[in-house]
Amino acid sequence: MYIVKLISAHCENFKGFKSFDMQFGDKVTHLKGANGLGKSTVAELLMWTLHGIGNDLTNNPKVRREVDGIPVVDVPVVGEITMEVNGKEVIARKVQKRTTKKDGSYSDDNTYSINGVEKNLKDFIGYFDFNFDDLLMCMNIGAFLAKKPKEMREFLFKLPQDISIKDIVIKYPEFAELVPLLEKYDIDEISSMNKASITKLNKEIAGYPGRIDEVNRQIVEDIDTAELELQKNELQRQIADIEKQEEDSLAQAKLHDSRSKDIMDLQFKRSEIERVANGKLVEQKKEIQKRIDDAELQFRQAMNDSSMAELDEQRINDAIERKKEQKASLLKEYNKISESTFPPYIALPELGSDVLICPTCGQDLPESVKAQKREQYEENSREHLQQYESNKKKWELHNAEHLASISEKGRLLKAEIENLESVELLEVAKRLKSANEQKVVANSVKNKAMEELNSLPVKVDLTDNQEYEAICMEIFKKEEALKYVNTGADYRATLRNQKAEIQVELDSVKEKISRSAKNVKLEERLSFLRNEQLQKEQSKADCEKILELLDQLDQKKNELLVDSINSYFGGRVTWDLFAFAKNGGYKKDYCVPRIDGYEIHDNTANHGRKIEAMMIIALTIQKIVGIQCPVILDDGESLDPWRLPICDSQLIVMSRADNRDLTVEVA
Repeated sequence: MYIVKLISAHCENFKGFKSFDMQFGDKVTHLKGANGLGKSTVAELLMWTLHGIGNDLTNNPKVRREVDGIPVVDVPVVGEITMEVNGKEVIARKVQKRTTKKDGSYSDDNTYSINGVEKNLKDFIGYFDFNFDDLLMCMNIGAFLAKKPKEMREFLFKLPQDISIKDIVIKYPEFAELVPLLEKYDIDEISSMNKASITKLNKEIAGYPGRIDEVNRQIVEDIDTAELELQKNELQRQIADIEKQEEDSLAQAKLHDSRSKDIMDLQFKRSEIERVANGKLVEQKKEIQKRIDDAELQFRQAMNDSSMAELDEQRINDAIERKKEQKASLLKEYNKISESTFPPYIALPELGSDVLICPTCGQDLPESVKAQKREQYEENSREHLQQYESNKKKWELHNAEHLASISEKGRLLKAEIENLESVELLEVAKRLKSANEQKVVANSVKNKAMEELNSLPVKVDLTDNQEYEAICMEIFKKEEALKYVNTGADYRATLRNQKAEIQVELDSVKEKISRSAKNVKLEERLSFLRNEQLQKEQSKADCEKILELLDQLDQKKNELLVDSINSYFGGRVTWDLFAFAKNGGYKKDYCVPRIDGYEIHDNTANHGRKIEAMMIIALTIQKIVGIQCPVILDDGESLDPWRLPICDSQLIVMSRADNRDLTVEVA
């Protein structure tokens, strides 16, 4: 058992205290006073010096004293605690210095010492044989409850003697199924193996419905195979009859083809006569069409030149407008700079009387120091005036250079505007006029050529050509004779359609006969898939049952341990260490403290009970970890005086009272 006892505390530049000292009583130290007098600052001092946190457990709290809201940075923050550890006096000291950078940012550096020997943080903590995390839970009544439920459970379940899993499964028959598994694996291995198996089985089971449906689609309904064979033979006979009818109609088709060929030869001769006769007409039309095409090309070129000239005209006008705006802007800037003046000289503030007074003790400084400060003030005033005159000359020179630059830019802009207006705009106007004239000329040429083309005949008149007339007459006679020859094409088309329809039906019958033969194998495959699916689902159910048994086993172990854990806390404080979620699952990270049956965190227990519970927990943890140390109780006015626990540890109690001065009562 380590016995830690506070003797005194000292601080400098710490929060509201410029400097503060206090002594602690052997049993109870009671700090009383109105809000803002520094009661909680004492608790903060103990937490910051030993643990680097605030009394509310926040990391790196702001502890530097402020004056009018501004931190005092020219002196360090000092926290010093004198204590006895197993009868040996130990002075623990922490100093924080602030370094401020040019950009206004800063960094705080902490140094530590034990009995005047400087140490780093690791050695500072290592000086003590006990664990500082345990010390924090013993001193600060809120430290343990601030932990995560999982961390609190891990601490609490270390208290009773562990009950082995093997003893539980042997004693309770409902866990008999786990016995052979626990002989080979531990709890985590069994859980991981079954969860992995469930994941794998879920993926496999999800594929079975689709596979079964696919086999079902391939199974043909119960059909009479003999009936299908008769239907197939009848359809094949009908197709053979149609093919014989097609052969009979081919002779008539050959006669039709022969006469059609004679007519086609005569038509070729007629076309050749027409081609030769129309050759000169075609050449004449080509020549006129070329003139039309050339005129259209010239017109499109003129249109393009006109559009480009209009775009250039718009571009030049936009440039002129833009440069005029730039010139007006330069003139405005020139006038603004010409009218500007340098700020008048402002002398340094007079040397105040407060500068001649010591900031620490408030007394007048020695005359020699005052004389130095006055001389320094005179020197600063001279340098200030010289700096002003130098800045003014630089400003005037800069303005003159700036005005000259603006004038030069304005002159260049004026020349550019004149060139655009007097040269480039005139050139664009000439281009636009020329393009418009070219459009008129090209359009006139095109219209004249179109009139010539429209006056020509569509084809040459061959009514006087006897050979041509004789061929036309013979073609007419042969076409009339061909009308009375039946090709049988429509008849054969009808036969082909009938044959195609019968063939489709025949293919369907053959497919049914083929699929019907496969039904036996498909039924066997379907039965195999269904049995395999049932086996997978049973395996999944077996794995889920094992996981459920593991949860029940963990619950049973917690039920056996919870009474032993609660016995450490004297009966008033108890712990709920397991519960069930809405879905029925077991909450493994559940940890809820109670006092007198009331939950501490859900506002069913009043504020005084909550403080009592935290005090009981802190004092119990002292016994568990073997550290008897001071317990800090802030907000002590919420607890009736007779409810303060009677214990061997020091109590440091902060209570709000109506007195305007901080009072310290020790016992």
